[in-house]
Amino acid sequence: MNPLLATAIKALLTAIFIVGVSELAKRSNFLSALLIGLPLSSALTIMWLYLDTGEAARAAHYSWSVLLLLPPGCLFLAMLPLAIRYGFGFWPSLLAAIAATGLIYYAYSFVLQRFFGLTL
Repeated sequence: MNPLLATAIKALLTAIFIVGVSELAKRSNFLSALLIGLPLSSALTIMWLYLDTGEAARAAHYSWSVLLLLPPGCLFLAMLPLAIRYGFGFWPSLLAAIAATGLIYYAYSFVLQRFFGLTL
């Protein structure tokens, strides 16, 4: 298959999933959160990675990286609603949560590499 066509198909399928979940969120927070909470986006990415490279070890390493990065990602999910609850508004809360999560990811990656020899 033409690489450009393959990339376009991956982008289309991934976009359909994301748009579908965001539309579902308007109707049911629980169902949309469940779909996002399930590792479907990770599964799609792992599948695309394997199909592109044919390397199961690379897909497995990616899976471990996602697992190791879950704890700092939880900061974003906690900080956003708390900042909104305390009256910071949506956009400032979103930006602050993204910035804080980025800083935590950087520090967490440094600790994993420095003290545990893990490279993400």
